Amino acid sequence: MSHPGGPLAGVKVLDAAGMIAAPSACAMMADLGADVIKLEPPHGDLLRGLVQVPGGPDPWWELDNRGKRGIAVDLTTEDGRAAVHAIASNCDIFVTNLTTERQNRYELSADDLRAQHPELIHLTLTGYGKTGPDKDRLAFDYTAFFSRGGVLDTMGEPGHTPPAGRPGQGDHTTSLSILSSALLALRERDLSGQGQEISVALMQTAMWTMSSDLSIALASGEVPQPIMRIETSSPLVGRFRCSDDRWIMLAMVADPYWNRFCDALDKSEWIHDPRFSELEQRAENGAELMLLCDEIFATADRATWSDRFDSADLVWAPIQSLAEVLSDPQAEALSAFEEVPNANRSFRTMATPFDLGGSEMSVKGPAPEHGEHTSEIMLEAGYSMEEIEALYDRGVIT
Repeated sequence: MSHPGGPLAGVKVLDAAGMIAAPSACAMMADLGADVIKLEPPHGDLLRGLVQVPGGPDPWWELDNRGKRGIAVDLTTEDGRAAVHAIASNCDIFVTNLTTERQNRYELSADDLRAQHPELIHLTLTGYGKTGPDKDRLAFDYTAFFSRGGVLDTMGEPGHTPPAGRPGQGDHTTSLSILSSALLALRERDLSGQGQEISVALMQTAMWTMSSDLSIALASGEVPQPIMRIETSSPLVGRFRCSDDRWIMLAMVADPYWNRFCDALDKSEWIHDPRFSELEQRAENGAELMLLCDEIFATADRATWSDRFDSADLVWAPIQSLAEVLSDPQAEALSAFEEVPNANRSFRTMATPFDLGGSEMSVKGPAPEHGEHTSEIMLEAGYSMEEIEALYDRGVIT
């Protein structure tokens, strides 16, 4: 039997972070059963309303803040900072992407919050880490993850304009680092009774995603470089345009696939062709072989090649558009999209990207309206209704 409410039931999280990466990790904690409080300034999170869908939900805000309760507090006031301290004193995890300077200014550093609450896990997301010459440099995933982390330069082909990263892709990758480190800190606290201070950096997460290339550079001193598509050592690891202008990706690193590949292309003579019969010869004549393959792929549409490759039991995939991903039956089988319960208007969003077969895990509800749960959260923190009304009157909370 799964634990009622999910594996993080009873865990309380204060999300004092803006935009995407850290809030996304907190949204997954809410999916897993945690009580997540979204702390916003009086003017609201920058993510609110950033992407508009006419007549529909606020998609980015809903994706990364679903299932949370919301409170709005003015941290520039002493009473506002005191209120956040009172809330944090009842939390297990505090998550922020405020700079070190702002954490100190608003008295939200690990030293501030853990002085009287050593069980608290204090997690900071940064662009470049908490030490070093760029520890205070502001960042988005476009800069720290895609650009500084070496991702864009190795994609595409040499001499061409670097491709653009997609919105939030580096952030949502980094959210998994944030989630896993927070869960590990909870486990460490189970063992030691103490919380800890955690730092997660967009740049370092990007470097981890590039670690297959970086590990070669570290071991050999030679840094892998981007290559032209036709310069691959084998068409078994390549991408090809079909007659209907759709693309297909092949990924077969074992030599035994070669014969089946040749048969699927109706080119069984290549099996014994001295230019291509052995792996070394194929690498030496890779560009010529790729151009020959281009001519063959251009004779049939992607559906035809899909049938041939499936019949030959080859490892391949269509390079799909996002529209195709949305309608892919395998995405539906993965339960990749989930209906948001209790929303004013029914809509779907992305589900948490893993399956815990023995745990209760689901989107718990829509993202909060600005300051929607301020009063109830303040009551839980020990404030009376009279004190809350006074803070409302002075604009400390909204």
